[in-house]
Amino acid sequence: MKTAAIVGAWVLSRALLVGFITGVVPYPDGPSVINDVKLYAEWSNLLVTGRFPIGDDMWQYPPGAGVIFAVAALIGTNPVAAIVGIVLACDLAVLVILLVAGHRRRVGDSAAWAWVASALIIGPVFVARFDVVPTLAAVGALVLIARPVWSGASAAAGALLKVWPGIMLIALPRRQLPAGILGFVLAGAAILIGIGLWASGGISFLGEQGARGLQVESVGAWPFMTAQVFGAHVPTEFRFGSMEVDIAATIPIGLAITLTGFVILGLMGVARLLGRLEDLSPADVALAALLISIVTSRVLSPQYAVWIAGVAAVTFLDPRSRMRTVVWLLVPSVLAAQVIYPLAYGSFLGGVWWAVALQSVRIILLVVATVWALVIVTKAALRSPQSAAAASGA
Repeated sequence: MKTAAIVGAWVLSRALLVGFITGVVPYPDGPSVINDVKLYAEWSNLLVTGRFPIGDDMWQYPPGAGVIFAVAALIGTNPVAAIVGIVLACDLAVLVILLVAGHRRRVGDSAAWAWVASALIIGPVFVARFDVVPTLAAVGALVLIARPVWSGASAAAGALLKVWPGIMLIALPRRQLPAGILGFVLAGAAILIGIGLWASGGISFLGEQGARGLQVESVGAWPFMTAQVFGAHVPTEFRFGSMEVDIAATIPIGLAITLTGFVILGLMGVARLLGRLEDLSPADVALAALLISIVTSRVLSPQYAVWIAGVAAVTFLDPRSRMRTVVWLLVPSVLAAQVIYPLAYGSFLGGVWWAVALQSVRIILLVVATVWALVIVTKAALRSPQSAAAASGA
């Protein structure tokens, strides 16, 4: 009965979200949310011929994404509907993985419920973006931690869809890390070779984003956007598929923030190699690393919440998880993001005080949650290896 209730809730919630993006169910600017899917569909018509969108600064995906979009063009006459269908299929696959893992580990259905609820918290963007697909790979990598080669392979598949699932490697305990890296390299190489034989220009996305500045919703852009409330003029420009702050100072600021993220993630990697994170839940480490990468990114799109939702749901599979407070801090942050886009986006860009205040709530809670997660990881890393081994039962 519990499983039936979860599946029923999944069906109803996803039907509601699809209703929003199709206009069947009223939602402010709901149909506009699907514009990205229409762009995917345009690309799919090119990709199905074996060519990537070389020279298109809107193309920002690794080559694996091209395979998914091409498949959408092959499975029906309406690529938009096909892409939404693929997203829903991957969404259901995540739910099944969490249900099965919860039952096998005898920890209940909280992870599955968290995943079902997260879609409503995120809003229609959940089904109108590609991000559920790489999230499936990331969830698979975390659930397969006990089989590190397969975990690494799943992380590689996700990284070739949207890069960030590669971060899941840091979740692997030190003894399993070499096998995980082996799986990552072998799977990644095999997939890249296969894509290279199929199409040309698969790595063109690497050259399209180098001049990117601070997207208006990013943490780094927050002071600039907030300054508008106090009368400052902050020009914005549509570039690389999103609105960016068009001020020269944002380039070095964005670079500094990104480098900070790399340094923190590098230190986490060193801590993992030294065996300092062994008493933490793997999903806790993954969530902390993911939050750091998001906060220090030059972009903060609302669909990034899908990534967080998948990794956060996996933390509910481990009773050792220390991230409950972090997860609860993220809930209102994600809700605020849903209101900002699409409902309040114009007001936010125009510096209307209530929209900027809402974005401030979003950013502050996200940063607090990230710092909280980092503190948890840091405390574990600063413990002696002996105490960490004792805590993990070694």
